[in-house]
Amino acid sequence: MSLEQYYTEEGIGERLASMLPAMTPRQCIELSAGEGALLLPIIRKWPKIKITTCELDPLNVSKLKSSFKGKHYNIDVLSESFESIFLGKLSSFDFAVSNPPFSWRKVSDYDISILEAFGLRDVFSGLRIRSEVLFVLQYLRLMADSACVAFILPELIVCSAAFIKFRSRLLKFCSVVAVAEIGSGAFKGTEAKTYIVILKKGESDESFTFIDTSGASVAKQQSDFNLGLKELNAGCQPYSDSDGFSIKRGQLSGKECRSLGLPFYHTSGFSNSAIGVAPIPLKPTMIIGKKLLIATKGDILISRVGSRVVGRAVTVEEGEYLVSDCVFRVRLPPSISSNVFLKYWIESCLPRVVSQARGTCAKYITVQDLTVYLREFLRISDENFASAIR
Repeated sequence: MSLEQYYTEEGIGERLASMLPAMTPRQCIELSAGEGALLLPIIRKWPKIKITTCELDPLNVSKLKSSFKGKHYNIDVLSESFESIFLGKLSSFDFAVSNPPFSWRKVSDYDISILEAFGLRDVFSGLRIRSEVLFVLQYLRLMADSACVAFILPELIVCSAAFIKFRSRLLKFCSVVAVAEIGSGAFKGTEAKTYIVILKKGESDESFTFIDTSGASVAKQQSDFNLGLKELNAGCQPYSDSDGFSIKRGQLSGKECRSLGLPFYHTSGFSNSAIGVAPIPLKPTMIIGKKLLIATKGDILISRVGSRVVGRAVTVEEGEYLVSDCVFRVRLPPSISSNVFLKYWIESCLPRVVSQARGTCAKYITVQDLTVYLREFLRISDENFASAIR
């Protein structure tokens, strides 16, 4: 069985500790303690704090016992074992830290009981659920009123539209104190983009501080967390037809493109295996119920997904190509050279795209992400043009 152990670098623990509000907690609990990396900066901050840990890996439990004075349990906290240990200690802890497992799990009867206790069964009615969700809820059961818990959570939980309902309901039980963005690759064993999220038990209307990967901070409202911070951090309105550019995503998979025997572009590059095939009426053509997206001369193609290729961009020099669903087709105003944009993209955008790409496993970018960069490019182009004619 995989324990989904993505160990915390100590530098991240130090950053987490520096973000905590002024307080003097008496005891700290961690339900997925690993080897205790998150606990080290906490003990340095509060040497007299009492430590309680839970850990599924018995080898880690031995390390925790030798490194930290306190109570250490070798249990699965998403099981009835949690009840036998903590039933009499609910709402009693005044601080917690957590780097929970980043994983999906099959919903168990015990999981359902946790969801029902928070009125969340309707939000998670399927057969699978994220472990992080259940860990957050277990911590809320343990925390006293106004107690803080500092999480490291993947972007999927913090920013994605799929978890808007969860974040909305969560804010009925707790409030956000601070959030900090962590770049991809910060954890061994996963490329997940993560966030430090500090929550306080109990509702609040107070604003919180959001810190991006550059270190810039801005005040946000509680509702901003509900809606997902990534879009807000982008600093722009959603892409619309009124923009001076076009972004389209293909609808056919790479496999479907190959099966048609026509030239296509996928994340693996251009395929010219159909040289000599008679052109088809491109724009109105439907294949297996999907409308074809065609790239022609001057179009820019940007890989939407793939840890090794996300953000890779090329221009179509000649010919016509089907565009797969892993690729965005970008069309700029006629006055803009696609090669000028491509140079700007590679030099100024691609490093940021790679470092800020979303996704716990395969990395990807969205239309909204791409919109930010295109608007930035057009703004700079306009400024440069204005300077040239002065």
